[in-house]
Amino acid sequence: MSDFPYTFKDVALKRRALTVPAPNRREPDNQRLEFLGDAVLQLLVSERLYALYPNADEGVLTDMRLHLVSGKALLERADRLKVGELLTEHNLGVAWPKKALVDATEALFGAAWLDGGMDGVRPLFDTFFRAEDFQNLNHCTGDSDNPKGELQRLGQRQFHEEPKYTLLAMEGPSHAPWFRCSVMLGSETAEGSGPSRKAAEADAARRLLERHAAINPIPHPHP
Repeated sequence: MSDFPYTFKDVALKRRALTVPAPNRREPDNQRLEFLGDAVLQLLVSERLYALYPNADEGVLTDMRLHLVSGKALLERADRLKVGELLTEHNLGVAWPKKALVDATEALFGAAWLDGGMDGVRPLFDTFFRAEDFQNLNHCTGDSDNPKGELQRLGQRQFHEEPKYTLLAMEGPSHAPWFRCSVMLGSETAEGSGPSRKAAEADAARRLLERHAAINPIPHPHP
């Protein structure tokens, strides 16, 4: 594709970045480049966050980086590099699962790094990430799909302890019980409720994450 933001000197590297693993494939696939590209992306995102958020501590910067380089985030931006079109062009029209798109995105960064170093990956980075992607990151400290998992990671990273859940009450008839639970992490606590103990614990974890984010807001980026 002529509009790809970087012109490879070694076009074989670009081809390898777009070569998905497949049974009986003889040519090298893109998994080693994906491994390298993941590290390159994390480095470049870390550098940008470090410059934009001079007052953010390590934990906050880590949360923001995880949000920006997650598989979901990479998938949402893959079209900015036309990754799907590149895969189809290289592999003759196969329909691609989400993982293949994410792996190829990271592999292209790895290939550009090997081909041109920082000069190779900068054009990709500046196309893949826009200024607004680094704004309004207050929402990234919580994981609405798995609040208990996110709270556990927060506990390990910032408090060096596990969240402690307590069943406070089980109310209502046996065929439709309602649970209330509390969770404590550090000196912070929250309560939640739901139709099962698991749901009540998740609700409590979500509320504690929201409270923690309100007390420890992510600073605005430095202009």
